[in-house]
Amino acid sequence: MGVCDKDGCDFNAYRMGARDHYGQGENFEVDSSKPMTVITQFITENETDEGDLVEIKRLYIQDGRVISHASSKVPGVSGNSITDDFCTAQ
Repeated sequence: MGVCDKDGCDFNAYRMGARDHYGQGENFEVDSSKPMTVITQFITENETDEGDLVEIKRLYIQDGRVISHASSKVPGVSGNSITDDFCTAQ
């Protein structure tokens, strides 16, 4: 057994209650049937490559719009990025 995050702190918009965030068609904030750019930001406590990781953010660019990841709709679990507080609440 390795030391990976077995329980898995992650952010899946659908599973976190934002069922209209990502999917095929115009009814979704991010339309998976259209081209997009996905950006994942790894943010450190001192904003350098050498600092401790404190947050992971996901952004989408589609049709010239920057779209933030959906916020959690699960009671007691707030936020739209992965942080220690988010993982603890999850």
